[in-house]
Amino acid sequence: MAASNSSALLPVLALAGVVFFLVAPAVVAEATAPQGLEFHVGGPRGWRVPDANTSYGWWAMNNRFRVGDHLYFKYANDSVLLVDRTAFDACNTTEPLATFADGATKFVLDRPGFFCFISGKPGHCEEGQRLIVRVMVQPAIVATPGPASAPATSAPQPGHGGGHSSGAATAVAAAAGVAAVAALAVFVSLV
Repeated sequence: MAASNSSALLPVLALAGVVFFLVAPAVVAEATAPQGLEFHVGGPRGWRVPDANTSYGWWAMNNRFRVGDHLYFKYANDSVLLVDRTAFDACNTTEPLATFADGATKFVLDRPGFFCFISGKPGHCEEGQRLIVRVMVQPAIVATPGPASAPATSAPQPGHGGGHSSGAATAVAAAAGVAAVAALAVFVSLV
């Protein structure tokens, strides 16, 4: 009699296994998808001509930018120009690849490689208001809370911050784990 119960449950277990193996990868992929981090260029002071304690170059070298992250430029009476490397080196504002003048620009780093930014206000680039970021090939998976900003003191701390991990992604991953354990428990109890 026990053998007939086991054989009747085999199709059900097979179907449950197929559903699990079709759904689980999608759930895990959603849970681990990069969220992208937000970097506040210039920190609380925003995008401006740097002072003696601010270095956009130092800040960029001490952060890791990945595809999907974004830069947030906050400014007044200025602009942000996306330029090629030649224009960056010469502080040439005449032919930017893109111009932003809304005062609160969010720029998505959508590909690996270098992105060059300069101020559109005359003389500001020459005074150091320019930034190059290198975006790494691999997208970010881990998000660390805390601000990422240009150094404001003589001993600033580098960081990847500004981003926040998604609680929903964590919940989805936990649910997938619970479902896997439950399916395994049912399988073991039936065998």
